[in-house]
Amino acid sequence: MTQRAVFVWELGDGLGHASRLLRIADGLSRDDGVECVFVVRNLEVGGAFVRRRGFTVLQAPMSRIEAIRGPDTDQPVSAGDILGSIGFASPERLGTTVDAWSALFDYLKPGLVVSDYAPMANLALYGGPVPVVVIGDGFTLPPVDDPAFRPFRQARPAYDEARLRSVVASVQSARGRPSPDRLPALFAGDRHFVITLPELDQWARFRAQPAIGPLDGIPGPVDETPSDDFFCYVSASYQYTPRVLEALATSGRSGSVFLRDSTPGQRDHWRGRGLTVHDTPRDMREQASRCRVILHHGGVGTCEQVLAFGRPQVLVPRHFEQASNARCLMSHGCAVALRSGGNFQVEHVQGALRAAVERDDIRAAARSMAETLASRQSNALETITVACRALLEA
Repeated sequence: MTQRAVFVWELGDGLGHASRLLRIADGLSRDDGVECVFVVRNLEVGGAFVRRRGFTVLQAPMSRIEAIRGPDTDQPVSAGDILGSIGFASPERLGTTVDAWSALFDYLKPGLVVSDYAPMANLALYGGPVPVVVIGDGFTLPPVDDPAFRPFRQARPAYDEARLRSVVASVQSARGRPSPDRLPALFAGDRHFVITLPELDQWARFRAQPAIGPLDGIPGPVDETPSDDFFCYVSASYQYTPRVLEALATSGRSGSVFLRDSTPGQRDHWRGRGLTVHDTPRDMREQASRCRVILHHGGVGTCEQVLAFGRPQVLVPRHFEQASNARCLMSHGCAVALRSGGNFQVEHVQGALRAAVERDDIRAAARSMAETLASRQSNALETITVACRALLEA
């Protein structure tokens, strides 16, 4: 009898969530009798990516994301603020979206759900018969055993967590389902796995189950003597990227740029300013072999890669999650970060690049981290796949 595993992605941008779910689905779909179906946030980007691999793809039910208006900040203070902004503060909004998820699961009749950053889907399944495996990185999968979400920083949250719990309880009561006594339990599932390096998990010391590492394993460090100073991988859609590129163009240092989401006109403009700008994505290992420093926004996947390659990093975080990654890397002495929100000038970018290129302690820390990572056994994908098979067979 064929069993169906449903892979769900509800929050977050880019291809990262779909990509890591796809790695697990690839392993399970090789088993006779397992059909894999995807329910994704972004059909146009992530859905098309998954569909090319031959899997059925459906649109995820989604609630609008409201701006956070806290007493101290417009950024989330904890995961509770993120939940509040997507509808957990309103019985009507939460109930409508959770009912849509529930109806979708009733239609699909999964034997297993694998969830990546999908709190409303997790709630729809809570207390039901379908086993759930939750995956995520250190930001998207908070510690699950705490009585409340830990704050990202010292500030007053926009949403009272007790109020959010009461909304969840009212929605679950209307559905005839039990309600979690604490919101972090929504991310526990039957099994849960933090699939990032422990060095990039800001909550590492609070987890009963430590991070198991990235699904694709840990590449070894590069050994080539670099010929260029930098490789820069940034987004043209970030409003402060021109400031970064101007700094590189006037730095007198050698290197190249891949400008994601850019137009031909934008690339030509920066070529005219003296930069080498690639039209297509570059292989990161090749660039790390050639370049002394990798400059990027601080996405967890790129951080992990460059950390494993043993090169210093200059980080230009665009949002809170990337700023958190930057703080983790700086705590290990292998990176230099600029302030998020554009709170930097051209000279700050040049100063950060100069430090990352010239300082022996930063280079030594980056190399030491890479050698430590290379010495570890890495079997995260197999660990998760085995857990999924066991739940399907239970």
